[in-house]
Amino acid sequence: MEQEVLTYQQVLNLIKETRESQKKAYELNEKLFQETDRKFQETDRKFQETDRKFQETARRFKETEKLVDKVSRDIGHLGNKFGRFNEALVIPSLEKLFRGKFNCKKIAPNFKFFMNGDSFEIDMFAVSDDAIYIIEIKSKYSGDDISQLVKQIQKVRKYDKDFPNRAIYGVIVATDYDKKHIEKLYEKGIYFISISDDLVKFDLPDNFIPKKW
Repeated sequence: MEQEVLTYQQVLNLIKETRESQKKAYELNEKLFQETDRKFQETDRKFQETDRKFQETARRFKETEKLVDKVSRDIGHLGNKFGRFNEALVIPSLEKLFRGKFNCKKIAPNFKFFMNGDSFEIDMFAVSDDAIYIIEIKSKYSGDDISQLVKQIQKVRKYDKDFPNRAIYGVIVATDYDKKHIEKLYEKGIYFISISDDLVKFDLPDNFIPKKW
């Protein structure tokens, strides 16, 4: 078979075509690299934007959490202030009621006990010739408040030596309350006094028997 002999011009053409092909391939690769880099940069920008939004959301959550805490504290303070305000309105009526009904000769609002290294405050403390009355005043009474009253009564009974021969009775005074919670008070033998329209009165069933501690 006769071997084809390329002319000088043909060789130059082949070299030229090869170089042009290489140049096009390089330009294509360069374009692909640039496009890929652009996409990577776009993706990175989106990641940064997403991260910024997450950080902004986290910051807002923290601000919301702080606001909720502040509102909760403010509500708590408001509740305490309302409780004190409520006490200031009803204590004169309670003093009159306990003097008349139980012949109490010593009545002290916001009475503080110091016993055996412990201290606690009672909304109102009343003493007659034969009994002590531990009185808790609530703007709103819930069933959980009874345990606090019982603990106070037990402490007074255990540590107080000034009135050793007197019975101790528990009393809850409230403006806002649920009747089912009041029924539990009666079952425990605890007095209940309601406050409505500036009227302070005992609300006791006919079969109520107060408990002596």
